[in-house]
Amino acid sequence: MTAGEDIRPPLKLVPGLGWSNRPSTVDRSRHGPDLIDLIRLVGRRPGDTADHSPGCSVVVYEALCVPEPLRTPAYALALGDDSGVDRLPHAAASFFVHEAALHVRVGDEAVMADQLDALANRADAPVRLVPFAAGHVGVLRSSFALPEGRRPAEVLDRIALDVPSSRAEFGRQAARYRSR
Repeated sequence: MTAGEDIRPPLKLVPGLGWSNRPSTVDRSRHGPDLIDLIRLVGRRPGDTADHSPGCSVVVYEALCVPEPLRTPAYALALGDDSGVDRLPHAAASFFVHEAALHVRVGDEAVMADQLDALANRADAPVRLVPFAAGHVGVLRSSFALPEGRRPAEVLDRIALDVPSSRAEFGRQAARYRSR
């Protein structure tokens, strides 16, 4: 290799999304095991019929984007994730998204509208919305995935909208993106 030679991966043109050679800053700053690995450790795999005790579930909270297992393919690609990771949610996971993620544009309006519609219509893994109105809660400064029963998970359960209200808000935001 010569001095000054660029060793970065080549840029890829993502149709409708622009050029990319790496994940978004949200995903790039992650450390430790991937979210899907945590869910697999404590959750059921598709087809399992064995019951798990209530203490064996994971609470997933994302502050600026949709949780990895719930992303549509176009949304994941817009974030720079083209690995084809299994995005099937598991029964042992509870998902929470901060309202900020509805306003951080990933891809174009169609990508955002489709992603928010997918969250609104999700029956297998209901997603609850943490509204701006909940205020600043110190334990929710950043995204996390941790076992149910921990303090941050309990805080989420208290301040997040219920599932029907969350679905309604995801649907309203999707309609706003479609009307732009």
